[in-house]
Amino acid sequence: MIAEKFGKRFRKFIAPFTVFLYKHGIKPNFITTLGLVLLPVAIYSIIFLHNRWLFLALFITISFLDALDGAIAKNCGHVTKFGGFYDSFVDRVVEGTIYLSLAIAYEELYILCFIALLSSYLTSYIASWERSVKYTGIGSRAERMVVLIIAIALNQLFYGLIIITILSIITIFERSWQIYKKFRL
Repeated sequence: MIAEKFGKRFRKFIAPFTVFLYKHGIKPNFITTLGLVLLPVAIYSIIFLHNRWLFLALFITISFLDALDGAIAKNCGHVTKFGGFYDSFVDRVVEGTIYLSLAIAYEELYILCFIALLSSYLTSYIASWERSVKYTGIGSRAERMVVLIIAIALNQLFYGLIIITILSIITIFERSWQIYKKFRL
C-alpha cells in the first residue's frame, strides 16, 4: 500500500542513476548479491561487536540495495523470472537472518523476534502464493523493515517487534480476506 506508492516514486527519482549503473554493467542480480554479501558483516557487528550503529548502517544499506535492484530491473527493462525468484529468496534470507541476529544479540527478546519473523514470513508467503495481494495491507515487507530500522535507531526493539507483529497479523487477515473474496465458491 504505502510501499507501492513510495516504490514508484523511488524508482522514478533514481531512474537516471539506475540507467547509469545498468549501462556500466551493473545488473540487478549483482546488486541483490551485494546485499547478501554484506549480511555476514551486519551479523558480526550486532552479535560479536554489539555495535548497534554499525549494524543499523549495514541494515539500511542492505535494504537500500534491495530497493535498488528492483529499480534497476524495472527502469532498465531487465525484469526476469529468475531475478524475481532470486530477489525474493534473498529477501527471505536477509529477513530471517536479521531477526535471528537480533534474537541472539538481545536474548531477552528471542521469543518476540521469532513471532515477528513468523508473522512476517506468513505475510510474504501469502503474497507469493497470490501476487494480486502483494501490496494489500499495512505490513508489507518495506513497512516492516522501516519499523525495524526506526526501532533499532531509537533503541526500542521491543516495541518495534510488537508493531511489526501487529502490522503483519493485520496484513495476513487483509490478504487472506482478499483471497477468500477472489476465490470463494
